[in-house]
Amino acid sequence: MRFIIRILLLGVIAVALIHGCGDEQEGNDASSARHAPHFALKSLKGNTLNLEDLRGKVVLLNFFATWCPPCRQEIPDFVRLYEKFKDKGLEIVGIALDMQGAAVLTPFVKHFKISYPVLLGTRKVVMDYGGIEGIPTTFFIDRDGFIAEHFVGLRPAMVLEKTITELIDKSG
Repeated sequence: MRFIIRILLLGVIAVALIHGCGDEQEGNDASSARHAPHFALKSLKGNTLNLEDLRGKVVLLNFFATWCPPCRQEIPDFVRLYEKFKDKGLEIVGIALDMQGAAVLTPFVKHFKISYPVLLGTRKVVMDYGGIEGIPTTFFIDRDGFIAEHFVGLRPAMVLEKTITELIDKSG
């Protein structure tokens, strides 16, 4: 049994490495000049959040999983940035890609004291946002609904804050 668990664990690690979990790559140029794809996803509380409801705000949209170390590492920065900028027009939305859904997300959100919306990802939203080849993947959406920036991998809080500040100042 231990052998099987080790093999499965090695497989998960290999997939994460192959698909870029933690790699720092820039997004492609095509994503920076297009409207952010619409989504309507369920929150942990069962409410539906539509991207259109956030029009007029700067949105940091983060695709993550609870098992991904770089994802876990950036969450405290997101929580701090959300508290700092939410009154200036920032909305952070986490889209969780965990297959176990709320069963793993609810304790995760509580442990990390996440105050911004966390939504249950779907295959459709992953495909609409380009296939999400690695996590974490973060999109910055301007107040007009255009993708302004796209990162794959962990970014320092200073880089995130600079991008947020530029988008808030640009449009507000």
